[in-house]
Amino acid sequence: MIMKTKKNMLIVAILGLGVLILTNAWSLGGNNVGPDNDYERSIVRGSGLEWSPVGTWVVTTTTPMGNLTMMNSVHAQDLSGKHYGGMLKMVNLNPTLFGTFPEWKLGGDVWGAQTVRTGPDSFESTFLYYNIKQGESPVAETVGITICNATWRLTGPNTNEGEATIAVYMAAQDADGDGFPDEGQEPAVCMAFTYTSRRLTMMPGCVPTPMP
Repeated sequence: MIMKTKKNMLIVAILGLGVLILTNAWSLGGNNVGPDNDYERSIVRGSGLEWSPVGTWVVTTTTPMGNLTMMNSVHAQDLSGKHYGGMLKMVNLNPTLFGTFPEWKLGGDVWGAQTVRTGPDSFESTFLYYNIKQGESPVAETVGITICNATWRLTGPNTNEGEATIAVYMAAQDADGDGFPDEGQEPAVCMAFTYTSRRLTMMPGCVPTPMP
């Protein structure tokens, strides 16, 4: 009787261990998540940075006055895959906003960025930029605050596309000087555009021409 009881306990222990192993295999395998959790799956699917917003993106948009090119760098801010920071750099500068503000001849080229995941492959970003011009002081004068809001989605392992609006506020609309438009202020200019992006990936080096 005692031997039979011990045998039963051993069988139960083995079965329990098997269940534990299968449970861990399920949680660690299959992209670390269950099959019905699209949000969690989107954070870790693919190899490397595939299907991730993290990386450096070449952003292009077509306008009536020519194509614009930007470099958008995105980095993770937490382990959940929810929040991202970054910087966007203009390649071909547009300090006067297509001639809307001709006196804004001096322009910076870097935007601060904050991004939040809104779905398995969708995101929303806010970009902040300061319009400047050279005044009488050696220090450039801030004349405007530009805020861009973009909603975008990953369309492939290394591509995305989105829609955005750009709102321009005058410096006088930041009366408290905190770098943001005051509450209740309406933008002096608001425009919309669409864009596409391609991730910067590893590229082979060139073959130098032999020296004569």
